Amino acid sequence: MATTSKSPHGVKTKIIGYENFQGLDTSRDLKSQDTKTEQTLHRIENAYCDWRGQVVRDPGATFRKGSYKVIYIKHFGIGEAAWVEQTGSGLNMNSDRDHVITDAYPVNAVVSGCVFNQNVHIFARALTPYRYDGIKWVTNQSPALIKLAPSFAVSVQRRMAVAGIPGKETQVHISRVDQGEIFPEDEDPTSTDALRGGYIDIANQIGSADQITGLAAFEQNRIVIFTSDRALLYQIDPDISAWTIDDRTNIHIGCISHNTIVNAGTDVLFCSRSGVHSIRRSQENGILVFSLSLSDKIDLLYREYFKAVEDPQTISAVWDQDESQYHIFFPQTGGVNTKRLSLSLNPEGEAPQPKWSTGDFLNARCGSFLGGELIYGTPGGMYTIDKIDQESATTPDVTLVTPMLWHGDFNNQKQTHSLVIQASGQGIIDVTATDEEGRSLGAISFEVDDTDDNRFIDVPLSKQYERKWETRYRGAQYKIVVRKGNKIFRLMGIAIVVRG
Repeated sequence: MATTSKSPHGVKTKIIGYENFQGLDTSRDLKSQDTKTEQTLHRIENAYCDWRGQVVRDPGATFRKGSYKVIYIKHFGIGEAAWVEQTGSGLNMNSDRDHVITDAYPVNAVVSGCVFNQNVHIFARALTPYRYDGIKWVTNQSPALIKLAPSFAVSVQRRMAVAGIPGKETQVHISRVDQGEIFPEDEDPTSTDALRGGYIDIANQIGSADQITGLAAFEQNRIVIFTSDRALLYQIDPDISAWTIDDRTNIHIGCISHNTIVNAGTDVLFCSRSGVHSIRRSQENGILVFSLSLSDKIDLLYREYFKAVEDPQTISAVWDQDESQYHIFFPQTGGVNTKRLSLSLNPEGEAPQPKWSTGDFLNARCGSFLGGELIYGTPGGMYTIDKIDQESATTPDVTLVTPMLWHGDFNNQKQTHSLVIQASGQGIIDVTATDEEGRSLGAISFEVDDTDDNRFIDVPLSKQYERKWETRYRGAQYKIVVRKGNKIFRLMGIAIVVRG
């Protein structure tokens, strides 16, 4: 039964509220995270915390196409995608237009790609590169590129740069301007054409036996060359004589997988061995380029996910520009299950505040975003992720677990009277709790079916949901599961009404 927050109880009580949720925090013990306002969570699965501190259920999904395990996706046009799928015998290349190459690569190849000249180019280490133009899949026609057989590529300043080359692990080979099938060794050795292909060798720049692990385009005319332990920045120009290293860069963090690198606004996001980082230009002087850690709050969880991956190069990520979210996929050992970490960069104050969550919806393992469309690759084909305000046929169940809540001091017993949930949208909320000794305190359910407040974000919620909740404990950890409902669901806060 819905009641107002001021309904009389007939007993002397006080309300202990928890609100403005800040996402996951594994950097502190769960017994020392009771902050009430700006409350962190011990677990948040298939939901995220928005910029207002509300817990919002992840959007639902619509089945798109395919039946095999999809390990890589890339849009080749608005609303159209090409992908690589894994069968029992190898890797197929497929597309929304049903153009297929069967068993193009061995089953365990790590695939990457880029878009250049409106074509999707697909790469795997020591294997023949392919491209797709919307009409057919063909091998790249550059003899030099076929011989190099690189692992990954990026498009920068009208050129395609490739790296991860067997036997040339410190070199980046860069194509002729606007020609993705003419590379340095395809050029006339005597040519002086300023638009010709060339290469960069960073062996003596890094001063170690490290190797290139990823490439990224930065701003309009720069390329970031990642190794395992650091990154270098080069300025690239259509004129080959204007290529220079940017010596005002200070990035001593490496990248563990090229497929985790994304462009997020003016920044570059990527995954290292220890966490997620951003490369950005200093706002103070506009000259220095540096890296910033975004995952300090979840360092232990990130390391746990990282250790469970058999090959770090299979970790991938996608940037959802519309929702300002960075989704990272960690395929677990065995090749069946995948864990997802999601970073929401919320526009609060002068700099975005990172809020973390997890998910297992659809068991997604890769993604692609273009023109407002987000696609996930799953073990059973591809799904288009719906917008948050859409009605969906398939929505995930949400799981939230609070840290240990003390409602004040650590020593005294508290006697509770009732539990209040402030929520809107559609779904059934199941709440269970355990005390500081791990003993069960019981269970309670709420049914929420109220969407009238969602359209006016500046209007206070008109309803709360309150249930009798008579227990005794010093501290309690609450688990909240939200199930059913095919519309948006938001949790604004919870409150414990305590006697005395």
